Amino acid sequence: MATDSPPQQSARLDKAAGLAQFKITCTLDMWDRTRESGRDSPSDDTFVKVKPRKLGGAQGERGLVEVTLTGPQLVEYLRKLDYDAHGGLNRDWDDEPLARRMYNAIAPVVDRIQPGRPPTNIPSTVVDDTAAAGPPALPTPREN
Repeated sequence: MATDSPPQQSARLDKAAGLAQFKITCTLDMWDRTRESGRDSPSDDTFVKVKPRKLGGAQGERGLVEVTLTGPQLVEYLRKLDYDAHGGLNRDWDDEPLARRMYNAIAPVVDRIQPGRPPTNIPSTVVDDTAAAGPPALPTPREN
C-alpha cells in the first residue's frame, strides 16, 4: 500500500531541496518521535548529526527546542512525515497524529517559498499551539 500523499508533495520536496536551512520549534519529544519512521530507510541516520537546541525563557520553560535542518535533511524529514501521516504500510500508528501535526505545520511554510528569491529570514515553523493562542477569549453572551 502506497501513501496517500497530498498532491503538492513533489513540489514541496523540490522546494525543500533548495534550502540552506529550515528551523522547527517544537518539544523535544515531538522531534524525537517524528524523526524516526515506521518505514525502513537506508538514510535513517540522516538526523544523527541534528542536535536540537534548548530555548531559553518562556519557550524553554515549556520544553521547546529549535531544530535546524539543511534542505536535504528537510526533504528526508518530509518524506518520513508523509509516510507516517498519510498511510504508509508500516507507519508508526502511535505517532501518526504527531507526524500529521508536524507535516501540517511545515507544509504551508515550504509552500510559501519562492525559488530563486532569497528569503529575508530562514524559513521556520513553530509547533506549539499555545504560542499563537494569545489572551483567553472573553465569554460570549448567551442568547435566550
